[in-house]
Amino acid sequence: MDRSVIILSSLVAGSLVGGGVSAHVLSRAGFIPAHVPTVIFGRHPGLGAPGGGAVSDQVFQSALDALLATSAAKDCAAILTGYFASPGQVEAASRFISALRAQSPDLVVLVDPICGDGVPDGSADGLYIRRDTADALKARLVPLASLLTPNAFELAFLAGRPVAGPEGAVAACQALGRPVIATSVPAGNHRLAVVAVDGKHVSSADVPRLEGVPHGTGDLLAAEALVAKLSGMGFDALAAHLAGGCDRVIRATLVAGADDLLVESWPNEVQTGTSPRWVLGLDGCKAGWVGLFLDVTGTAPPRLKLFSSLAEVLDAPERPEIITIDMPIGFEDTPTGPGRACEREARQRLKPGRTSSVFSSPLRPTLAARSYEEARRLNRAAGGPGLSAQSYGLFAKLREIDALVTPAMESRLFETHPEVGFAVLNGAPMAYPKKTREGRAERLALLARHGMGPAPLNPHSFPKTRCAPDDVVDAAMCALSALRIVKGEAVSLPANPPRDGRGLLMRIVI
Repeated sequence: MDRSVIILSSLVAGSLVGGGVSAHVLSRAGFIPAHVPTVIFGRHPGLGAPGGGAVSDQVFQSALDALLATSAAKDCAAILTGYFASPGQVEAASRFISALRAQSPDLVVLVDPICGDGVPDGSADGLYIRRDTADALKARLVPLASLLTPNAFELAFLAGRPVAGPEGAVAACQALGRPVIATSVPAGNHRLAVVAVDGKHVSSADVPRLEGVPHGTGDLLAAEALVAKLSGMGFDALAAHLAGGCDRVIRATLVAGADDLLVESWPNEVQTGTSPRWVLGLDGCKAGWVGLFLDVTGTAPPRLKLFSSLAEVLDAPERPEIITIDMPIGFEDTPTGPGRACEREARQRLKPGRTSSVFSSPLRPTLAARSYEEARRLNRAAGGPGLSAQSYGLFAKLREIDALVTPAMESRLFETHPEVGFAVLNGAPMAYPKKTREGRAERLALLARHGMGPAPLNPHSFPKTRCAPDDVVDAAMCALSALRIVKGEAVSLPANPPRDGRGLLMRIVI
């Protein structure tokens, strides 16, 4: 395997930013960095006068010409480009990349188009490099990229369109016609998203917006994205991996009060290939939510946890790549039938005998109800049937989900249904209701046949006043559905799900 990675970016002697971060991350992952600096500074400009200055175009070109004759170029796995000080440097870099591509057509080129930061409205108002250098980046390096890692401002500038949120980021990424991982995308509720787009393939993950973020996080994310790509991580997992990793490093740095990023805090799943990669199955319970984590790599045992809120779930330190939840996501304003289309198809999978386990979701106007009688009245007024008391008992969680979930989460957060999942794995609906002794036994036996038992399911460690035994069993089945999603084995009901008035997909995935 080729192990050298050529870095064309800044060298900042006293701060762990730019090409210094890239070299550190790549070395830790087992690659050999070959760093050709574009500028040489004593410290980050954000800390005061940086000292040093730009490498001249002539010196930069001469260094690249000499590098072409070395083993680092001959055994090159990838090129990472970052900060450039002049159009001449960009031109030299593009010629260098083209020369290596002629020798190795599969060469990976990650372009981190470092050029600005500001309001992502598609203008050049936030550029902190010369406009002619930014234009050269757009014209010469973007077409050569195997992967681009712009922040929201840079994405908007390159695509020439605003990026107000994740949906706008997806459109801008697709306009560039290259695989893109966009960072720092505004996601509402004081959150920032990482949005990964490769053609029509989209994944995203968001984390809380933190104050006082240290310099170098964009450089860190780009380097870790390259490591992930070279290590074979699937595109589905990239957004969650990068968002979670950066969040973890930033938090560790802030807690320590350090001047430089504590890059060693980055979870090392990709580098070792043996650390856990989590998916999560989630079911409602009296305490809030019960979640079962499964490790995609199979190296760690399942983890069972209670959460007081869905927001707490999304910020869990395991950073699950996929979350499946036994609760409706998306609501109709007016009925299209007895329940949403996904619920009607789910009932078909449970014939005969278990169809009653799939409730019809309330219509969206009904969620405003503050009493059972009001809910029944509002649902009928919107054209729907009456509601059962059991359905109304879920309203607090339905409102919690509806307030938090956005279309940007649809590649990470999925509605599922454990009874349908059991039926799929069993080849037929389960014979007994889940709350009976026989029903619990047959479900535990089926889970065990799929590597899920008995610990931590039977017994589980929570008081029944906080979490019922069948809640844990349902969470386990949800987790297996999450695993099916990662493996590409899951099925969407319906196959082409509609969206509700908020743009949320109304689907059950099993």
